[in-house]
Amino acid sequence: YRTSNMGEIALLKSVFQSEDIPITTLDEMTSQMFGGMFGTCRIMLLNDNDYEDACALLAELELEPSL
Repeated sequence: YRTSNMGEIALLKSVFQSEDIPITTLDEMTSQMFGGMFGTCRIMLLNDNDYEDACALLAELELEPSL
């Protein structure tokens, strides 16, 4: 999932953590510093087996997964 919205990032980190779905974020600090102008934060799954569950959680939040 990609976003420059820091609120979404915090929400998704919390949701995935509560569901025991391990993730990592890329470019989070760049997105914070520049508001998405030069970097968009990416939330990456660490386990491919969590993909369907993660997509279901995103759908519940009315968000679309990125490839």
